[in-house]
Amino acid sequence: MIRVLIAVIALLTVLLAAGQIPPGKPLICLNASEAGLEGSPPMLAGFVVGRGGQEPVQLYVNGTVINVVGIWDANSTKPQIQNITVLPPAIKGLICFQPGDPVPARVARGLYLEVEARGRRYGVTIINASDDPAAPPAVPLEYLPRDVEVIRGRVVAKREVGERGGFPAGLGRVEVMQMIQPSQSLFRDFSGFIIASFKLNYTDNYVLNLYGSSEACTKGRFILPNGTGWFTLAFTPATRADVYGGASYLYLTIRASVYDADTDKPLANITLGNIYVPNQPRPWHLVTIDLSQWTGLTKRIDLTICKPSGVYVYGKYVIDAVVYAAVPAKSYAEPFALESPGRNTLVKPPTGSSQLFNGTYLAIPGLTPPPGYALGSARASIVIRTCSPRAPSSVNIYWGPFYIGTVSRIQVDGCYYYVVTPADFRGGFDAAVRSSLYLGGTLHAVYIGPFNNDVYNTGLRIDQLRIEGLYRPEMNARASRIFKDYATNWGYMTLSSFVTVYTYNPNVPIIAYGSKVDIKFSAHGLSYRTPRLIIAVQKYDGMVHCGSISFVVRAYSNGQPVTLDPDGTAGVYQQGGNSDLLWVDLLVDFISNLLDEAKNAVSQLVLKVVSWVSFTIGFVQAASFVGVDRVKTQDGGVSYTISIGSLAPDAIVIDGATFSHSLPSDAPIEFRIERIQTSCAGFTHSFGDYSIYLDPMANSLSTQYIHAFRTFTCGKQEIGWPSISVCTPSIYG
Repeated sequence: MIRVLIAVIALLTVLLAAGQIPPGKPLICLNASEAGLEGSPPMLAGFVVGRGGQEPVQLYVNGTVINVVGIWDANSTKPQIQNITVLPPAIKGLICFQPGDPVPARVARGLYLEVEARGRRYGVTIINASDDPAAPPAVPLEYLPRDVEVIRGRVVAKREVGERGGFPAGLGRVEVMQMIQPSQSLFRDFSGFIIASFKLNYTDNYVLNLYGSSEACTKGRFILPNGTGWFTLAFTPATRADVYGGASYLYLTIRASVYDADTDKPLANITLGNIYVPNQPRPWHLVTIDLSQWTGLTKRIDLTICKPSGVYVYGKYVIDAVVYAAVPAKSYAEPFALESPGRNTLVKPPTGSSQLFNGTYLAIPGLTPPPGYALGSARASIVIRTCSPRAPSSVNIYWGPFYIGTVSRIQVDGCYYYVVTPADFRGGFDAAVRSSLYLGGTLHAVYIGPFNNDVYNTGLRIDQLRIEGLYRPEMNARASRIFKDYATNWGYMTLSSFVTVYTYNPNVPIIAYGSKVDIKFSAHGLSYRTPRLIIAVQKYDGMVHCGSISFVVRAYSNGQPVTLDPDGTAGVYQQGGNSDLLWVDLLVDFISNLLDEAKNAVSQLVLKVVSWVSFTIGFVQAASFVGVDRVKTQDGGVSYTISIGSLAPDAIVIDGATFSHSLPSDAPIEFRIERIQTSCAGFTHSFGDYSIYLDPMANSLSTQYIHAFRTFTCGKQEIGWPSISVCTPSIYG
């Protein structure tokens, strides 16, 4: 027994000495007023110099706690009030960062702070978070990793820095695409940065079993198009160490072997040792690799993540990480539109109960940004209405913990409106989208408020909550062979319908309806002129499906209507059905990949606010309680009506088949989804029209054989020769 005890003590001593509970880099905290940042908006990001170069660093600022109530819960007699920590509209208190060398980073513009702590000098360069896609936006100080050492420092020097016309090495110029009224020239002439993240096959909750001092590794490979000068490995909160004796950190070595993807010529072996990833980091832990000297090349990266040899550990590491990058893109982008549930929902609690959440924010289930988001393109349409005479003069809007902006009330016909127009708050939406992509596309709820007791008593109505923008369904350049021989073109929009009927009778159950609907066009090659239509319907947690969904598909050429004819049979997709429906498989996989990891990456508290289920192909069932009616309209469109019975499965996929038309092959064509309506518990919700441009450049295909991979549509990158119609897990990186 004594020998065993001595052995255990010796083992723990080795664990401590080897860095399993390492001091790591301390966190330096400053007074925001001393740094000259107090009162500024929280749209900050930072760079430090270290490891022989410069790298983005996570900033933390004092957050503020808000009380939120969900729109599905606000009308109940016992509402659940949740406390959420968010960034304040104006910075106050502390600003904290992991320090670098006392040297300013090379940025286009920024504020360099040199600080002293414990007799040493450190440096950090603060920039506007909108200025560079590599820099993570600041998060609340309450998101600090557990057991991190915090040191108070003082500013000893500060100055404005910048390079005339220059941008940080390896990061490139950030071109912001201004979203305007959709037109073909917008998508044809697109030039800007696509920001996105994807997982590797063996960084997806991959388990490293650890036995003593031997090395344990996981590997992956991926390709970055030319013009890309860096990538970030973002470890999500699902990353953890379950080891004997416990651990505050995962002790890792990261190696990146860089190759010229066109010639297979080795370019470099980059090793980052002594990486301490916090156990279950919150919200993420970032490791950035600088590839600036090979920016002009298409690069293959062979990545290895290891628990190094010589470190005694028994148990397991769970590695969950995404590759995040900003990819320069030209020639085309596609629009997306996201509707959040709650449109036309009246929030008016039972008499007297609204006092329970006087001063709370309204929490609206979140929006999932699409993969391949075009930086700078997000715009929103938000309209909230109340006729309370004591409506607050302004309200704040958050997307997750990120402050979007403040909206003042306007008065119309005796009622007050809070309106966000498409021109407002682009930088705030960019920061929120980027934060989501660090976690692989995790959902964020939208918080609007605070509203007082009088507003809730009078009633609060959500007239509109819509976000739209541009995205690229693939990170490939137009010259990609995958577009030439295996082209997969996408256009999609998402809408959600939600209603809750409360009787205030304790003997009668609350009736709640809620469905999320994805309407997607897909095509390959020149068949984009006759795309396949897929409709996916998901039920919200704890609710029943809305009873019906209807819409009309129309087509236009040079602004003139095009007559469409139904082609093929529309019907409910059943898993394992006809092989002709491989396109459906690919689209269902696409939906799944957007949401599949949400439950691993964020807290259950946030998910409870978000409250819509992940959608995977494994959940799709034969839906005998679903009816599909498709007819040609008198004005040349094709009308769809989907009827959903109370016993329909939670996840439904409708194959809408294709359309035919008489346009010549060289005529441009644009598809639109119009007259969208959903019916829930007798309430009809109408949504706006959506334009879908599948591929306005389809006749200008290149013969250059580069970038032959898919990334965003499969969730993981395929390297090799993908199947035309389905994602191919056997060749995932």
